[in-house]
Amino acid sequence: MSCHWLTMQEAADHIKVHYTTIQKYIYKGKLKVSKPGGNIVRICLEDLQDFMEGKSGSSS
Repeated sequence: MSCHWLTMQEAADHIKVHYTTIQKYIYKGKLKVSKPGGNIVRICLEDLQDFMEGKSGSSS
């Protein structure tokens, strides 16, 4: 699966919420993320869209 990866700030801008809201979604396991290394966190645009449509309930 090819994915367009977003930073947490880009994801927040995309769904019009504050950066800390994205952090809370991640912390609560509501939003799937990829951690390619170090403190880097990326969010797949498709996963973000699924989350917003209510299709994603928890991180795997």
